[in-house]
Amino acid sequence: MSNRTIQIGGLCVALIVTAPKSRAMAQHAGDVFPARTASGQLTLGGFLPDINVIALPPVTGLFEGWADNDPGFDRLITPDAENDLFPLAPGAQIRIEGVSLDTGFRAISPSFVIIDAPGERILLGNENLHIHLTWHINSEAPGFDPMRTVWRATCKFVDTGSTGYADSEPFTYRFANVDCLTGDVNGDTFRDGKDVQTFVYVMLNTATAPEAERCGADADRDGLVTLEDIPAFVAVLLDGSSVFDPPPP
Repeated sequence: MSNRTIQIGGLCVALIVTAPKSRAMAQHAGDVFPARTASGQLTLGGFLPDINVIALPPVTGLFEGWADNDPGFDRLITPDAENDLFPLAPGAQIRIEGVSLDTGFRAISPSFVIIDAPGERILLGNENLHIHLTWHINSEAPGFDPMRTVWRATCKFVDTGSTGYADSEPFTYRFANVDCLTGDVNGDTFRDGKDVQTFVYVMLNTATAPEAERCGADADRDGLVTLEDIPAFVAVLLDGSSVFDPPPP
């Protein structure tokens, strides 16, 4: 263990750097299970968007930028009372509704219904739903920010069927156009004191820093490198992990 202090402008940050920890494998697949609670509110199980960052591959042609159709949506079959997850009843009509989306991101249904603004909805299906949307970081969108490496889409489930379930709590997808390990700024697959110098460089030279380094330095995973990343970066070094790491197998 070693101590370090970095200064960014007038801000000094003391770091206690532990021994290197190896990289965890990124998790990119698995379906979200729309479900209901015992009290009749929509919720979700399976793949949990809020604790995952999904790297999208580059695409060209019909879509420009980065896109994929994972994760999808599938029905919950077996009740999970311990986690208050229960299958949907007949009569449900489940839609996903945009709450807030970063500029340049959109979700597209197989019938080309698009969510790219708050309030827009896509029908996922009934109690037997199984559907994959296309998640698209659109590099040709007006206002597309090339400095961003993560795009967020906060959504909720709504029921417009006869079951009348209450809306789910909002949940946030994070889609990246580069695959990186949060806090591994120098790209050596470890999060340790060697990342500090590169992190400081990226903070001071964000406009010219390589994309992969900006991705690693974006420790709070809001898509941009800002002063707000400093506490999150320090926490990653102290803990050796990030809240956005995939769960261990």
